[in-house]
Amino acid sequence: MAGVYEELKEGPLMEVDGRPTVGMQRALYGYQTAVLWAHFFDRLGFRLVMTPTTNTAISRAGVETMVAETCYPVKVSHGHVKELVGKTRYLFIPSIINMPTPRPSETGFYCPMVQSNSFMVRMALGLDRSSILNPVIHLKYDPETLAIEISDQIRKKLKVSKSRIRNALYYALEQEARFIQEVHSTGQGILEGHPPEDPLVVVTGRPYNLYDERLNLRLGQNLAKIGVTALPMDFIDVSSVDLSDFPSMYWGLGAQILRTAKYVRERPTCFGLHMTNFGCGADSFIEHFYKHVMGDKPYLILELDEHSAVAGVMTRLEAYKNVVENSMQKLRSQMRADLRVAG
Repeated sequence: MAGVYEELKEGPLMEVDGRPTVGMQRALYGYQTAVLWAHFFDRLGFRLVMTPTTNTAISRAGVETMVAETCYPVKVSHGHVKELVGKTRYLFIPSIINMPTPRPSETGFYCPMVQSNSFMVRMALGLDRSSILNPVIHLKYDPETLAIEISDQIRKKLKVSKSRIRNALYYALEQEARFIQEVHSTGQGILEGHPPEDPLVVVTGRPYNLYDERLNLRLGQNLAKIGVTALPMDFIDVSSVDLSDFPSMYWGLGAQILRTAKYVRERPTCFGLHMTNFGCGADSFIEHFYKHVMGDKPYLILELDEHSAVAGVMTRLEAYKNVVENSMQKLRSQMRADLRVAG
């Protein structure tokens, strides 16, 4: 995204290098789709502006803005949108319904709170709709259909043609695919370079939990601090993992989480850590399936919200590390015994 987006600072940012700005939250779908939208708007002659990473002020503003009880990421989302109000030429708060899936038969839906986010924040913040871009988007559609869907909803407000939107979308999808491939290649390199006798923790969860250090309480740094090597699920290409035993998996991210759990289950030195939130309706089901897939393999499920503290999380991480180390000792003993028998 270097060169095709800006991060919001203190004051309004209505134009960058002669380009009108389009604001988007660094929350919910923002973490997963920012590369796509940054290149899409850049090709159209606009500049995407994203909120800074979640801080205390954004978190507090979101919690105070809420008119109903939701999971913490949705509360944080309200704070990010509030941070953008009046500071960019346009405000991009789409209703993203689904995501691409490895199999055409999979539905790939986002959670209802993500799908309806634009409606929630508009009402909670009393937003003026004249500068809002809030298309309903099905990312699972083929590119041609998706281009028509987006064009029909935003071209008049942005004063751009159908053909420009189509060309911009195709280009942005290529950039996103290239980025995902690079992430997978990086992950493959990490997996191949990791000492085979050492454990590796694969962290699953929704992108807005995994990559927001306010929401995950700096999980990556804290794992590294106690000597645990960890890898987020997005760095592993699990598209080929068979999920036919979950034929009715409704959620796109849920399917990715379970595919990753199966990947972990089949590798003796890999261990699972699933991060979620209190109040996540979708994960209340996914957790049961995750446990079922993992079986007797050691795993940890962390449920966090705005009241969680690092000290409590560190206690659980250290206990989990001990469990992993005990499992590795048993595995090494078994491997030595097998070598003696083979010898």
